[in-house]
Amino acid sequence: MDGPIFGLCSVLTLLSTAIALSRAVTQRRRNSDIFRVARRAHVVAVASSFLGSVLAIPAVADLVNRATVHELSSLVSDIAAVIFCASLQVMIIDWEYRELPHDVSIACRVGLVIVVSGLLIWQFRRTNPSRLDLDLSTTYAEVNGVRTYLLTYLSFFAAAGAEVAVRASKLARAAWQQGRAAAAGLAVAAAGATSGVLYALSRGGYVIAYEHGRAWPLALDNVASPVLAGLCIVGITTGLSMAVLSSSRRPATLRRSVNA
Repeated sequence: MDGPIFGLCSVLTLLSTAIALSRAVTQRRRNSDIFRVARRAHVVAVASSFLGSVLAIPAVADLVNRATVHELSSLVSDIAAVIFCASLQVMIIDWEYRELPHDVSIACRVGLVIVVSGLLIWQFRRTNPSRLDLDLSTTYAEVNGVRTYLLTYLSFFAAAGAEVAVRASKLARAAWQQGRAAAAGLAVAAAGATSGVLYALSRGGYVIAYEHGRAWPLALDNVASPVLAGLCIVGITTGLSMAVLSSSRRPATLRRSVNA
């Protein structure tokens, strides 16, 4: 199932990247400073999502692994997913705040990305998949290093996804009266982020259950995880594209002050 699902996600995220880049260039030519941080974060989010989706396609992953290091595709794809989540956090934070300073909040997300990415690289080198001839997936949940790696990645993914889902839902409610297209897009993005949380809980739950000897059939995880990940990517990229395109006509639609 991974091939068709992530192939579709790759096409969709590539289109979303083109839309985000086009909008960013247009706004820059107009010398518009409103949502400048959010626009840049949107480009980074969809571009990293495209990279992660492409590397999650089994045929592409095998090609990359043969040309470089075994399971390097998984490491790069997972780091791309971490950047994707953090970029979404930055984007929505910039949308939310109007007068309150939010540089510290954004800096914290960027710093956390560096920390989590560093941990994943360190754990990848420590586990050394090429030496042991294993994959960084739930298939090898019996290996302690694989479990640690997966839980590090999935913990961040679940926390970031939950924040994006909550903040996007709040913005959708706030924007409903001013622009229903933007609100609908944010609602779709929130649903996609919720699917991402379920994906992280599904895979992380399997790892924890396996460690305690109570894991459900691996075949179930191999079906549920790609579907939930695909719904996450499709929902978020589609919803954000709807929101940014509609908000281009009403710049103030998405921004409101909140206490965070």
